[in-house]
Amino acid sequence: MRIREIRATPVLVPMRRPLLHSSGTETGTARTVIELITDEGAIGIGETRGGASVAAMVEAARELWVGVDVLEAARIARRFSYYRVTSEQLHVVGAMKLAGAGVEMACWDAAGRSLGKRAGDLWGGIERERIEFAAYAFYRYASSSPDERTVESVVDHAIELVETHGFRDVKVKNGIKDPEEELADVRRLRSELGTRMRHLRIDPNQVWSVATAVRFLSRAAELDIEFCEDPVAGIEGMGRVNAMVPVPLATNMCCVSFEQVPDVVRARALDVILGDVHFWGGPVAAGQLARVCDTFSLGFSLHSDRELGVSTAAMLHFAAAHPQIRHAIDSHLPEQVDDVITEPHTFVDGTLAVPEGPGLGVELDPEKVAKYARLYEEQGEADEFRNPWKPEWWPVLPLY
Repeated sequence: MRIREIRATPVLVPMRRPLLHSSGTETGTARTVIELITDEGAIGIGETRGGASVAAMVEAARELWVGVDVLEAARIARRFSYYRVTSEQLHVVGAMKLAGAGVEMACWDAAGRSLGKRAGDLWGGIERERIEFAAYAFYRYASSSPDERTVESVVDHAIELVETHGFRDVKVKNGIKDPEEELADVRRLRSELGTRMRHLRIDPNQVWSVATAVRFLSRAAELDIEFCEDPVAGIEGMGRVNAMVPVPLATNMCCVSFEQVPDVVRARALDVILGDVHFWGGPVAAGQLARVCDTFSLGFSLHSDRELGVSTAAMLHFAAAHPQIRHAIDSHLPEQVDDVITEPHTFVDGTLAVPEGPGLGVELDPEKVAKYARLYEEQGEADEFRNPWKPEWWPVLPLY
């Protein structure tokens, strides 16, 4: 079953409300949907981060995938792996890496369908049928109206997510307000949710200085913080903070390649790496990362970058087959207005079921794909490092 053709379609699915992070806003999710067809007429589907630039790279990389047997998905991973390490042609590298991740994912889906096996079983064997997620709470604008500047409470958002979807863990995306105000919000959240919340984690997105991070985390330690994700920028800064505070540190920003892992270990900069089946280069690379974390006694989990249903299915299979994942994983699904699969994932007690069908176990909804492809054509890909509600504002590090 050799790959004959691949169709890559950029889509844009809006958020229910604009989400704030320290460097801008998230108003929607731009993703590329991959549809693979083999010489025998078999299909496989995938999804990856990014829009038109990534879709264009899928076609530009045609010689890397055309004619490859889908049962040799690891060959696809090897061919695209160069784009994880080179610094040449930087305008190409990022999009090519993400394109390769989507093509590889579609290969695994096609292979699983042909063999009657689930993707998680192809990745080592499914060990659990439900995967736990953390509520992903944001400071949000009250509406998408350009005149709306009311920022809603992150505490109210967290409580809403826990009560609606049954999450036991909560992640707060902070770094938006003065640290003193945010510390008060975190205290209020711990108080109001009480025993309904098991673990609490925070994510300032690198916006603090080392001094601010040390002050905040030293005082927040009494709140039993599971980990703080990227309080400061860079491996050196993370190492300095980690040496001075009792709160474990995590990242999906200061360590994003295998070449950085030795530096992280030597600097004792981290306790947890939050991986990604797209940004690290695909499921094969993410599996390698899980084993590397195991080797160096680093915690491991998956972060969210606004995945739709196909990528969420891949994350579920990956988590089910990798026992190294010992922390609840992130998801933006509750914040997205719709999906592009026929049967969207549904949270029960803060968990999602690993799809039962072969391959990734999900199917595309052609009408939804077409609908959100049109929206992408109309609106394009928003710059998440800007804030349309504050056009005079520019991101800067450190902010506090």
